[in-house]
Amino acid sequence: MVVKRIRQIVQLLFLSLFLFLLLETIYPLESILPPDAYLRFDPLAALGTSLSARSIVLASVLPALTLVILTLFLGRFFCNWVCPLGTTLDITDRVFFQKIARWKLGQFPSHLRNLKYYILAAFCISALLGLQLMWLLDPLSIVTRSYVLTLYSYSNFIADSSFDGLSRVKGVNAVSESIYPFFEKYLTSPENPVWQMHLPFFAVFAGIVFLGIYSRRFWCRGLCPLGALLGFLSKFRILRRVVSDECIECAKCRRECKMRAISDDMRGTLDQECVECMGCVEICPTHAVSFKFQSPLSLFSPNKKSRLKTEQLNLSRRGFIKATVAGVAAVPLLSLNYGERKINENVIRPPGALTEEEFLDKCIRCGECMKICPTNGLQPTFLEADLQGIWTPILVPNVGYCEYVCTACTQVCPTDDAIVPLTEEEKKQIKIGTAYIDRSRCIPWSEYQNCLVCEEVCPIPTKAIKFKNVIYKMYNNDLRKLKLPIVLKDKCIGCGICENKCPVTPKAAIKVTCRAEGRKTHGGLIKANETSRMERPSSEGMEGGKSFLPFPLEIYS
Repeated sequence: MVVKRIRQIVQLLFLSLFLFLLLETIYPLESILPPDAYLRFDPLAALGTSLSARSIVLASVLPALTLVILTLFLGRFFCNWVCPLGTTLDITDRVFFQKIARWKLGQFPSHLRNLKYYILAAFCISALLGLQLMWLLDPLSIVTRSYVLTLYSYSNFIADSSFDGLSRVKGVNAVSESIYPFFEKYLTSPENPVWQMHLPFFAVFAGIVFLGIYSRRFWCRGLCPLGALLGFLSKFRILRRVVSDECIECAKCRRECKMRAISDDMRGTLDQECVECMGCVEICPTHAVSFKFQSPLSLFSPNKKSRLKTEQLNLSRRGFIKATVAGVAAVPLLSLNYGERKINENVIRPPGALTEEEFLDKCIRCGECMKICPTNGLQPTFLEADLQGIWTPILVPNVGYCEYVCTACTQVCPTDDAIVPLTEEEKKQIKIGTAYIDRSRCIPWSEYQNCLVCEEVCPIPTKAIKFKNVIYKMYNNDLRKLKLPIVLKDKCIGCGICENKCPVTPKAAIKVTCRAEGRKTHGGLIKANETSRMERPSSEGMEGGKSFLPFPLEIYS
């Protein structure tokens, strides 16, 4: 049991590291380790973004290349020793489905095992044609956004509700109040962030977990494209399972193998599927099984066939043809959308985001930028950016605004170019949208009462919202001095704080859209988005539209 215990300890340590990095992804960013370290080592994300963008940035793919090289020598060790989703599945399988999973372990069909390789092929084809879909089933993207956008917010809510309830219990509140600061500082957030789309994210995560009812590690064995990629790289690895002549063919190792990588005669090993869990080593009653460094040439050595035997994947040409057709068909199905003919004015991207087409190629929907946003303003999309842009981040001003001095989201993006790293001064110059005043709802314009909120909260030093001072003669002949807010569009950066703080409810009287936004290009230059295709906000009473006020007598300064 020594090797098994060591493996479990290593798994828990890496899972703890993963959770630590997630908890440290808060504003201001002061983590001693890169918060996106796990995602940097993801070769599937690096492959998908490089193929779809048709470019390779060596600095961004170097950590992933490190894992690729290690896999060539050691095999799929990552899946069972390092991957946080794999560790999560081991824990949930043991807690919820241990008896069911063990009972049905031998019933996992080979055609389901091959499915992940066809999925990987389909994703590569679609990426070559410009549609990046790796994020859809990338385990590191899935586990990151699942923990960030669902489990983190759920645990925040539960902890906050629990401490709130305990504070009302005499005798207990003294203890709860003493430990609450620790939870608030290290484990939870006082803002209790909530993200739209959290239910679909949780449903995907729960679905992956409950596949364990059918078979242990069903996801890893049948669906994971990262496991398929690492499996291909493991074909000629040098760390291999070796069975000696002491084997009595008791089949205990085959029943213990969570990936069903052991052949019917107990001597052969499917190297592409073996994840080095070492369960077969621990359970062997005659100690006939071991893992040793072997040259790939030994596979073809006649005198070692009895000791070193491998099985081959039974992949079909028909399966790859179907995968190719699926990958090709996905491109027009997801890319040719009616909505692209007219830009959705509500799609406000984070500062430093690339132009839309490049952004969709690079973004892996991990949720890191949303987690670190200090105002909870960055939210995942549903269909606002069409099917191709689903789950990408946008700013929703009525939830939270873009902090003027914050560059956190630009520092945690694991694919570098999706959101380009910015300094504070660079970020202040980025225009992510423009504000417009709805005169039919604005208090000074429609109710003839002064309101200074939007101008006061505007973070621009020279103010992007100014007042036009006007004396009006009201219908009862009273004279009233009004300060009418006007947006200076050349100065507005679209941060959304004016919309967020507007006292008019339920819909703010000032609206921020993505008009005249600035986007980054691969060359690092600011490029105005093609907003000429977007129509001016059409609701009557918006700034520049019809006024509902009585006639002004004079303008004063």
